[in-house]
Amino acid sequence: MLDPVLPIAFYLLFGYLFKVYFKDNSKELIEFIIYFSLPAIVFNKIYQLELSFEIFKLIIMFNIIILLNLVLAYFFAKFLKLEKKLFATFLIVATFGNTSFIGFSYIDAFYGQDYVVYALIYDLFGSFLLLVSLGMIIINWGSGQYVNFKSITKSVLYFPPIIMFFITIFAKFFTVPTFIINTTETLGATLVPLAMVAIGMKLQIKNIFYKLKEVISAMFLKMFIVPILVYFAFLFFYNIEDTWSKVTIIEAAMPPMTMAVVLAIKGGLDETFAINALVLGVLSSLLTVTGFYYFLM
Repeated sequence: MLDPVLPIAFYLLFGYLFKVYFKDNSKELIEFIIYFSLPAIVFNKIYQLELSFEIFKLIIMFNIIILLNLVLAYFFAKFLKLEKKLFATFLIVATFGNTSFIGFSYIDAFYGQDYVVYALIYDLFGSFLLLVSLGMIIINWGSGQYVNFKSITKSVLYFPPIIMFFITIFAKFFTVPTFIINTTETLGATLVPLAMVAIGMKLQIKNIFYKLKEVISAMFLKMFIVPILVYFAFLFFYNIEDTWSKVTIIEAAMPPMTMAVVLAIKGGLDETFAINALVLGVLSSLLTVTGFYYFLM
C-alpha cells in the first residue's frame, strides 16, 4: 500500500542522516535543482505539450485555489488572534504548498512522469508567481519592510525555470534533436531524489513543539481542509475520475513550501515557526498525501 511513497521516505531519511553524520549540503542541492533539474523538466514537458486555451483555464483555476487557500488562512489567523509577525508567517506556510520539490515527487510516484506536467503548471504559474508577488507583500508587511516591486519583478523574470519556459516556447517552432530530449529527461529525473534528500537535510527535530497549536492549525488547513474543498468543487464542475483532476487535488494537499519558508526567514518572519511547519508538514505528508491518493483511487 505504501510502495509509491516509501522511496520518498527513504530519500528524506538519507538526507537527514547525511546532515547528522557529515554536513548540510541542502543549499547546493537546491541550487542544482533550480538551475538544472527544474529547467530540464520544464523543457522536456512543455516542449511535448500542446499549448491550448485549456492550459490557460487550468492556470486560472490553480490560482483561484491558492487565493481561496489564502483567504481561509487569513480567517484562521484572525480566529487564533496571532500577533503581526506570526500572522504573516501563518499566512505564508498555510497558503503556499510544496508543489514542486515534494509535489513532483508524489505525482511521479503515484501517477508517473507524464502527469508531472500538470504539477509543473500548478507550481510555475500558480504557487511560484503568487509567492514572489502576493507572498512577498505579505512577508514585507509582517516584518514592517518596504515592498520592493522592482525586486519582485526581477525574481520572476530571472527565475531559471521561467526563463526556460520562454526558451521552450520558442523551441517549439523547431525540431529539437533527440539527444537534447533524452538529456533533459535524464536530468529532470534527478529532481525527485535530490529534492527529497535536500529537504531531509533541512529537517530539525529539536523545535518540534514550538507553537504546536498554530503549526497544526496551519497544516490542518493546508493539507486537509483545502484539498477536501477542492475535491467537492471538482465533483460539481469536473470529472473526478480524470487523472489531471486527481493530480490537482494532490497538489492542493501539499505541505508548506520550502521556498516560501526560505523567503519568510529571509524577510524576518518567525523562523522557528516556519521551519517547524515545514518539518512537520513534510513528515505528515507521507501519510496525508498517500491517504488522499488512495481515497481518490
